[in-house]
Amino acid sequence: MTEKPEILAEKPNLMLDAFTEHGDVLSEVLDIVHVRGERALMMAPEGPKTVTFPNAMPCIHIVEHGEIVIRIAGEPESVIVGPNQLALLLRGHVHQVDYGKGGQVTHIDTVIEQIINSDGLQFGSNNATRWFWGSFSLYGDLADSVLSGLPPVIIIRDLKQDPIEWLEMGCQIIVDETRGKKPGANVMVSRLLDLMLVQILRRWARDAETAPGWLASAQDERIGRAITAMHGDCAHDWNIEALADLCGMSRSSFVTLFEKVMGQAPGAYLREWRLARSAKLLRYSGATIENISEQVGYTSKEAFSRAFRKRFGKSPSTWRAAQ
Repeated sequence: MTEKPEILAEKPNLMLDAFTEHGDVLSEVLDIVHVRGERALMMAPEGPKTVTFPNAMPCIHIVEHGEIVIRIAGEPESVIVGPNQLALLLRGHVHQVDYGKGGQVTHIDTVIEQIINSDGLQFGSNNATRWFWGSFSLYGDLADSVLSGLPPVIIIRDLKQDPIEWLEMGCQIIVDETRGKKPGANVMVSRLLDLMLVQILRRWARDAETAPGWLASAQDERIGRAITAMHGDCAHDWNIEALADLCGMSRSSFVTLFEKVMGQAPGAYLREWRLARSAKLLRYSGATIENISEQVGYTSKEAFSRAFRKRFGKSPSTWRAAQ
């Protein structure tokens, strides 16, 4: 469907912000990028040690006791994470974790191989420093855009005074499931890591001074109504007046608030959302390109193809084949 000019103001580096049809922004973001919990270990290396983590390995480090130092490639400052604190690196930056001021360098894949071969779950047996590590996989083509608003590392430091619901229990269940090698343990670990990630992002969004639109918007009920409407029927020819009416606001007030919360104009957001949905349909459904273009609000296959090529650098058919 052809969008009206007044809602199509362009902004650079647009973020693929997302809500579900019921306004659940976080669920939709994680669904779009296909976040999936992968692996988990307890880390307690003896002596000074440095563990390296490659690019595109999103993960969390939750320190039980002692402290670790995280050094992120390209970042000038290291981050110290102490007891009852956690670090989330959801964008998967290359980083290393130093224990005891750093020492012998070991790749995380080597650590995992040693653990598997020793039939254990914990790397080392040091009582001074112990932390939980869990990793995630992401669907890279969309993840870079969706997660671009996140900082390289998110730190939460008050887990003892203000614990995150289920976090400690989730770590313990993962340890028990993996150690016991129960049927379905891999699925349990994956789902529990997913739950832990949701809880961590909820906490960060609650306390962060700034957050990407897809998290900050969840705090504003009026903008939530507009997002819910656009996601409930993205093929509809939405205009600013209709969206402002849904929010009980004037046109100018709605546009101002939308841009403040979401970081982009309503039309730019809607266009990005349509293309994000189309990419997901191209990858995971057997629908024709013409049908998909109609589902996401374009009046012609040609108009959809032009917009898709501009966004992803390939035609829909070429992009689909590459997946």
